[in-house]
Amino acid sequence: MRCVTQTILAGEIPDVPGNCLQAAVASLLDLDLDVVPHFTLHEDWLERLVEFGAQRGYAVVYRGHPVPFGLAFGCSPRGVFHAVVCVDGEIVWDPHPSRGGLVSVANYVEWAPRGS
Repeated sequence: MRCVTQTILAGEIPDVPGNCLQAAVASLLDLDLDVVPHFTLHEDWLERLVEFGAQRGYAVVYRGHPVPFGLAFGCSPRGVFHAVVCVDGEIVWDPHPSRGGLVSVANYVEWAPRGS
């Protein structure tokens, strides 16, 4: 796993969401940030995320419980919805420069290798 820091913070640029999800996915898949789309620029961000994962050999599944390998979403200490990398339900990387993690987890997105 690569530890990629987000480059756009929530509220930093008017009408542009922070890119924590983009950085979390780049970290999870060991990719450069510019290879991963800024999913939340689009209303259908979850569908785009699922398709991106499928193109790389992963089944990307929204879950309400901790996952072995994937992302956790929830409220950050800054009061905004935020994405972090998690393994076995534990946060292993927060792409925000503060590394503050999540105050609470709302849900998870599992990245399961296809064919395994």
